[in-house]
Amino acid sequence: MNIQERYSIEETLNAFSFCPKKPSLQLSRWFLAGIMVCGAGLFLFEKYIDRTGFWVIFIVLVYFVLHSLYDLKIGSKIRYTFDKKENAVYKSSLFFSKRKILKLSEAVIFVSSEMGSWYYALGADKSQFVKNYRISENFTSGRKSDVKKEAYEQFILMKIDKLIESIQTK
Repeated sequence: MNIQERYSIEETLNAFSFCPKKPSLQLSRWFLAGIMVCGAGLFLFEKYIDRTGFWVIFIVLVYFVLHSLYDLKIGSKIRYTFDKKENAVYKSSLFFSKRKILKLSEAVIFVSSEMGSWYYALGADKSQFVKNYRISENFTSGRKSDVKKEAYEQFILMKIDKLIESIQTK
């Protein structure tokens, strides 16, 4: 699958949009399947677990099911649109239509990391560490991740940078 399909990229002369969480759909599906197997196992081994332990495990599994369903149905459909004509970055999702989150001229893209992996994030200049938005999948050290990172940088980051630079030079 090419990067345009992976991120649902839409591009016009003055705008660029994509869905940054769409590549994690397959992982969320596998995670949900694993949770379902664990849930079935929980009921199979119910007689070996005390009542309190059963309910604690059950509640944790329900939380993970809801989180996976959110990722599959809502999170993967979040779209960021960088609009040069309006000097704005918009965020849209299943429940919210296009909502302006910051000015394109103030946009800063930076690397954020957590627990051995890292991703690109977007924030407003001088407050990017207070409020920011994840705009890429997680990257790790490894050959496959390096290929994905390179494609992301060439196909997405380069176009966003061009839009930001063109608006800042006006």
